[in-house]
Amino acid sequence: MPDFELGKFIRQLRDAALEADAREKVRELMHDMFQDPEAIKAAMPVYENDDELLFEDDSISIWNVRFPPGTHVPPHDHQTTATIGVYDGAEDNHFYLREPGQLVYKTSRRVGPGDVIALKPDGIHSVEAADGKPCRGIHVYLAALTSIERSLFDWNSGVACRYTDENYELMKRVSA
Repeated sequence: MPDFELGKFIRQLRDAALEADAREKVRELMHDMFQDPEAIKAAMPVYENDDELLFEDDSISIWNVRFPPGTHVPPHDHQTTATIGVYDGAEDNHFYLREPGQLVYKTSRRVGPGDVIALKPDGIHSVEAADGKPCRGIHVYLAALTSIERSLFDWNSGVACRYTDENYELMKRVSA
């Protein structure tokens, strides 16, 4: 496996997003690259923000995402295919189904260094860093995520509200 070069990887993902089978092409690229999470970790810049947009156009959004320990991201959807690869730490993804009048927990999956998962556009999940340690990964969406109407879901009732930074801050759970 060659050394990880962020610029080259972004170009490869951009090209893959334009293919007829973009979902599969992006997933293959992510699986191949995340075989060496230490190379990614060594090559990635340190970002000040937890969410750093690396590239976006109409076909793809590529983000570096950091989940700090003690923060549990509220249940949300993406309204597009999401492919997530972790290169440092681990994240616990909790998956839900939306049923009339409630949000029903379905299952959880830990995603650690080198792991890649894909979520369908209608998938709902919440995320938290595992084991009290920060988690860092690359999240790839097959659309311009910043312009998609997305939803956050109330932890108890499952009622949807618009995904905004303000709603996110109000709904996230933070433990000491």
